[in-house]
This record gives sequence, C-alpha cells and structure tokens, in this order.
Amino acid sequence: MKTDTILIKTREKTIIRKCHLCGEIIEARVEPEKCPTCKKSFLPSNYFGKIHAKNSEEFKKLFSKVEEIYDESLIRGLMAIW
Repeated sequence: MKTDTILIKTREKTIIRKCHLCGEIIEARVEPEKCPTCKKSFLPSNYFGKIHAKNSEEFKKLFSKVEEIYDESLIRGLMAIW
C-alpha cells in the first residue's frame, strides 16, 4: 500500500469584516478603521471594554491586530477571524 503525503500550506489569520453601511467585505491583518468603499468609520472590537481614548492618536491604538482579538470580542454577523 502506497501512502501519499499531502502538504497543506497554513495561512496567517485574517480579520474579515463587513461594512454595515454599504456591505463591503474587508479582509485585513489589523482591524480596519474605515471602509475603503464608503469611508464609514468603524469602532474597534470590544470598544466598551477598553479605555476611552482622549484624542485621535490614542483612539488609533485601540484597533487590534488579529493575534490580539478573541472570538468573544467579535461583532457577530459583521466580523470573523479566518
């Protein structure tokens, strides 16, 4: 009996987010701040669990990389990690 070895290339995780205004599907390694199509601004995941930013620079730091996000932080129906 011959056994074949199949190599499966693993991909890095990706955040998949749907814009709730225009429906655009966005794939990124970091949470998107705006929709590239309609320019609608997004809030970061788990926004209310984080400290509210006092200025725009602090606000940008609230957006997480894919490795920092847990399933519980996702907005069901609008975000997924793949």
